[in-house]
Amino acid sequence: MKKLYWQSVEINDQKFFFTVTEAGLNFVSSPGRFLSEIFDFYPDNRYRYQFMYDEAITEPYLNEFTEYFAKKRKQFDLPLDFDGLGTQLQRQTWAAIMKVPYGQTITYKQLAENVGRPKAIRAVATAVAQNPLLIVVPCHRIIKSSGEIGEYRGGRAAKKSLLEFEKAPISKQPLIKKLPLPKISQLGKPDL
Repeated sequence: MKKLYWQSVEINDQKFFFTVTEAGLNFVSSPGRFLSEIFDFYPDNRYRYQFMYDEAITEPYLNEFTEYFAKKRKQFDLPLDFDGLGTQLQRQTWAAIMKVPYGQTITYKQLAENVGRPKAIRAVATAVAQNPLLIVVPCHRIIKSSGEIGEYRGGRAAKKSLLEFEKAPISKQPLIKKLPLPKISQLGKPDL
């Protein structure tokens, strides 16, 4: 039995689940979906997994997600585990997606060219749709040639918000907020 360590992260009232093996991150769910979505990607392993909860193992992964959504990280450095998943074309496509810079987009056609299969646009688009690691393998950065954002496993609204999030400038907030000084007439009162 293969051990999967699971954890969840909540961003903008949307919960994401992710799983980690001994080798690395192997699944990130769609927002608002259950952990059982993993079996859409690993259907033959339904009875071969032992799900465990261990914060010591999942904490580094959770930290990177937290840093990404706090705009302190633009790419993930996590080890990834694609063991038993995907065809050669799918793995090449996922590797090419990870090279798309933060805050930028490319088209499915450009992605097919980057993979070295310029005429296999549909096959590459299918590989994008079968990405098991949302956000980490940033398939939300792949759009249609027309400029439309296209479909997304997490839903079009989630794709749009991820693209807007990455393009938005970092909001600068003062480290120390100034508190209003009390009025002289308030000095010496017990509730101050």
